[in-house]
Amino acid sequence: MGQQLGSLTAATAPSVALAGKIIGLGGAGAIALSTYFAREALSNESVQRWTRCRSAAESLKACTYLYRAGVPPFDGADRDQKLLERRTAIENAMEGIEETVTQVQDASFDPSPLSSDDYCVKRVDDQVRFYESRAADYQKKTRAFRAAVLWLGAIAVILGVAAALKLPVAGWTAVIATVTAAITSHVQSQRYQSLIATYQATTRHLGTLKDKWMAGDKTDTSRNTFIQSCEDTMALENSAWITQWSQQKPPGQQS
Repeated sequence: MGQQLGSLTAATAPSVALAGKIIGLGGAGAIALSTYFAREALSNESVQRWTRCRSAAESLKACTYLYRAGVPPFDGADRDQKLLERRTAIENAMEGIEETVTQVQDASFDPSPLSSDDYCVKRVDDQVRFYESRAADYQKKTRAFRAAVLWLGAIAVILGVAAALKLPVAGWTAVIATVTAAITSHVQSQRYQSLIATYQATTRHLGTLKDKWMAGDKTDTSRNTFIQSCEDTMALENSAWITQWSQQKPPGQQS
């Protein structure tokens, strides 16, 4: 737009020509700012710090539910000591991560023991709802981005035909192509498809484990196995998520 407006002579439209220069300068500034903020926000250090915090949070959450359910290693007289040791190990692994918020006591936290039914409702069902909600949200975003790319492609074709007819729109064809490439790159960097598949697979696995438990003999051994299997399933999902994001590089560093 800056080039097209700036090409108008000052004699015919001086105000428009000046607007073209201002828009051109604004475009150059936007490119500089976007490059700077992208480097700061998507640096490997920032992504790794984020994934380490997420991993530690999920590990602490899993320990809390195993402790409340009384599942090994939190089924003995030293269960409190075991929990403290596990928490200390997780926090020690976070050395080098600066705390950016003040730690406060969660008044709503309930450390009371969990029965099998309570565990299914408060842990399994709650996590399944989270996976289903995220998967549906990512599917919605994917469909929206695909529709945008489709319509942008149609517009690019129309502009290409118009440019062949000697209309001054060739520059806008390049703009549409750049926007389309940016959207496609964003979808790939967010890994929507792989996250959808992971969330849906984890949901199905948790559902299968719950159905088997409900149809089983419900002994103490099977109860512990069921709860531990559920936590292992969620830990695998978390590990897959962490691995995907920890391997992600900023767009400028991709090979």
